[in-house]
Order: sequence, then structure tokens, then C-alpha cells
Amino acid sequence: MKITDRHLDLTPWILATVLVAAIVHLVSVLLMPHLAPKDALARLSQAAADSNAGLLLLSSAQPNAQVLPFQDPTLVEGVCFFDLSKGLLHLRGNVEPGEFLGVSFHGSAGRVFHAMTDRSAIKGKIDVVLGDASQISELESEDSDDAPPPEIRVTAPSAVGFVLIRSFIKRPSDRDRAEQQVRAIQCESFEPPAE
Repeated sequence: MKITDRHLDLTPWILATVLVAAIVHLVSVLLMPHLAPKDALARLSQAAADSNAGLLLLSSAQPNAQVLPFQDPTLVEGVCFFDLSKGLLHLRGNVEPGEFLGVSFHGSAGRVFHAMTDRSAIKGKIDVVLGDASQISELESEDSDDAPPPEIRVTAPSAVGFVLIRSFIKRPSDRDRAEQQVRAIQCESFEPPAE
């Protein structure tokens, strides 16, 4: 028996081992978000357990004490939870010109489905209505054809999730201004007007 024959005998076993290892790694990576005990919504819900409804200002990022992974210390962050089974979410507030404000809408798994910045503000105001497909279509059916709607309407892919509001801190002394900008955003649930 030659050495090349031995290599040829081992080749199927090596290929099978590599294939099984690749499948195991791929499946584990794909299942990780579903099996993780503390996804973004769970972490934020735990941080908001002692808070009442509305906007919750997150604590500033500290090493080993972050609410969310990779939290940026140069941003002030606030979170607003939504459950569309209880009604539409109305998010509104004034935006200071030249000051960064980012708003991102996340589903229950933490994935972003819509995002906007202060540049989306109309006349210095952010005004967004969030609902599921049926709620938004019901709201649109009540619109007049003459005028555009006064707010931006976003359709959510899931009934439960959160909105993350971020304001940039230009220098350490600017933290109070950034906190005020985040606190100025109002989040409230409401029922669509009855016909």
C-alpha cells in the first residue's frame, strides 16, 4: 500500500468531518439570536422595570455596565417601548437645528426596521405615527385626498418593539443639552379615531 492510497482512503473522512463542522457552526450562528436569553428588548425591559410608561433615559455608558452592547459614551440614549395591540404609537418632538438626533425603530428581536435623523424633521418637528399594516391603512383611509398627512407613517413588522432615540454630545459640558433634547421627544399610544 502506497502513501497516496492512504491519503485517498482518508480524504472522504476528512471531507465529512469538515462538512459536519461547517454545518454545526452555521446552525449555531443562525440559532443564536433565537436562543439568547437577553436580547435587546429583554435588556431594555429589565432596565425599564421600575419606570412608568413613556420615554426612559438610559444610563450613560460605563465599562462592564452597559444596558446595550457597544453603547457609545458620546451619545445620550432614550428608549420608548411599543405594543401595537394597545394602539398606535405617536412619537413627536421639537428638534434643535444643527444638533444631531437619531431615531431608530426596532422589532422585538432588536432588528432595525426604520431609522431617521434630525434632517427628517419638518419645520423643526419630528412627528411619526407607528402602527401595523391594518392600523396604518385604516388611518390612511380617513385622510382627505387634498392634503398630505401631517406626520410620517411607519408600518412595523412586529406588534412589539422599541424606539431608540439618540442625541450626540459634542463635548462633556454638552451632556445636559443632549439629555434635554432626548427628553423633549414624546412617546404615547393612542387609538385611531373611530369612524
